[in-house]
Amino acid sequence: MYSLTKKRWQAIQDRDAEFNGSFIYGVGTDKRVCRPSCVHGPETNPDEIQIFKTNDEALFEGFIPCSECQPFGELSEKADLVFKVKEYLATHYKNRITLESLSDQFDVSSGILHRSFLAVADESPQNYLLRVRMFHAKKMLRESKDCVALIGLKIGIPNLSYFNTVFKQEAGLTAAQYRKQVK
Repeated sequence: MYSLTKKRWQAIQDRDAEFNGSFIYGVGTDKRVCRPSCVHGPETNPDEIQIFKTNDEALFEGFIPCSECQPFGELSEKADLVFKVKEYLATHYKNRITLESLSDQFDVSSGILHRSFLAVADESPQNYLLRVRMFHAKKMLRESKDCVALIGLKIGIPNLSYFNTVFKQEAGLTAAQYRKQVK
């Protein structure tokens, strides 16, 4: 995430299209994410704003794209499916999720779902889910005093050994080392 600088806030206030593509912003009151040029800009309060570098960051935090400015762009049928799956994974990451359960949820074959995800997102749904979980694990390690094993459970990885392995692959540190470094 980026910080809300005076320049970014001014771009939002001015609905400056020159900043489209350099960041997107989320409005905390209704959990919508917009482009800087969106018509919603001037009616927002800076205390309600979060600035994101990527669409995925916004999704991880539970924001949905504004229907007015479409910050994620026009979506093809395949891209729309992938977006809906990403949105689902970002909100249900705590649950046990398999490719088969996703394909059932979205009424599409697991092969089509997997290939569509790879084509649009350049990664598998399983890898995306892991990134969502690691995002939330890092956030919990920074903000809570929960033990590492409990954080693993809270993000949907009940096996502590697997959680530690995945976390170290993602962050380059164990969860405990990460917590010490950021506190």
